[in-house]
Amino acid sequence: MKVIRRILYLFAALILVFLTYWYGYKQKPVTSEEEKRIVPVEVEIVSTGPIEETIQLTGWIKAKQVVDIASKVPGRVESLRVLSDGGDLFMVEEGVAIEKGRQLAVIDHDIYLAQLAAAESSVKARQVELTDTEREKKRVTALYESGSATEQSRDKAVTAAELAAASLELAQANLELAKLNLRESTIVSPINGIVTAKHIDEGNMVNAGDRIVTVADMGTVKVIVAVAERYGAEISAGMPAIIRVDTFTDRQFDARVHSIHPALDAQTHTLQVEIHLKNEKLLLKPGMFARVTLVTNQKDDAVVIPRDVVLGGKIDKHYVYVIEEASDEKIARKRFVEVGIKQADRYEITEGLKAGETLVVNGMNFLIDGTGVDIVRLEDIK
Repeated sequence: MKVIRRILYLFAALILVFLTYWYGYKQKPVTSEEEKRIVPVEVEIVSTGPIEETIQLTGWIKAKQVVDIASKVPGRVESLRVLSDGGDLFMVEEGVAIEKGRQLAVIDHDIYLAQLAAAESSVKARQVELTDTEREKKRVTALYESGSATEQSRDKAVTAAELAAASLELAQANLELAKLNLRESTIVSPINGIVTAKHIDEGNMVNAGDRIVTVADMGTVKVIVAVAERYGAEISAGMPAIIRVDTFTDRQFDARVHSIHPALDAQTHTLQVEIHLKNEKLLLKPGMFARVTLVTNQKDDAVVIPRDVVLGGKIDKHYVYVIEEASDEKIARKRFVEVGIKQADRYEITEGLKAGETLVVNGMNFLIDGTGVDIVRLEDIK
């Protein structure tokens, strides 16, 4: 009985505590200040401006064209000097600019001049021989037709004339080869560019195919970057790109996509994209590390707001809070929006918001639709 009595006392005490709490606190009248909650917020006026959607990549600066200039004929390097417009010669060294067709080096001409003279003499001799055999062919043919010479004599004269003609053709081919070798013994640049490497000095012997210098066309440079497969549909020739290098941290260089390789890399499943840019002042050097920004989408007059003010988007739609005037008070209204281009800390809003509206940029996490607000700082509101 004592146990039951104790249980009843305890139960009665609990009921008393509950009733005291309910009537003392839960049923306490709500004051007008508590009923109407005011949240301090910061706002800004929605405006329009440019925005871009980009892909960040890396690559290396390369010359548009690099040519290893080699000797086509063997011999001694008699001169390794550039012939200027004024006829002056100056040494070929790394960094020297040279124009297409300008003389770079000369292989000793003596042997090629001798070969040319011999080829010319051979042509003259073969021409004399052909004239004599043609005259003899005509004479023997006439005698054969009159019955004074045999058919064998005629055939022999015809064959001799044909052999002389073939010998003349061979001599003329050797003459052209001698002229070509003499011409190729003067080495000229096939492109406009800068000498980036000298592989031999004056006085050395070279064989056909030995490199003399390397010339690079640096008036235009290129960067080849690997773009992930998922971006393939967004890349097109002619689209803008921005190049930055560590040497010039405060500058950016405008470029364009020049070409897109037709097939993906089999191992990395990336798309090779070649970007060209003008390098008129030769500030960009082959081998520089390049940071590339490909602009896949851009607008000049879009509604742009800070990324941090956009809420939702995972379960429900994206939304923001805007300020509306109601009598003498300001009310926060929840506004669903459509997001377009995303650029770092900025979003484009394509629907649900327009320029000139007052947007909550700080304090929005404490709001619900219809909450009264107190604007503690107005930015961009006149």
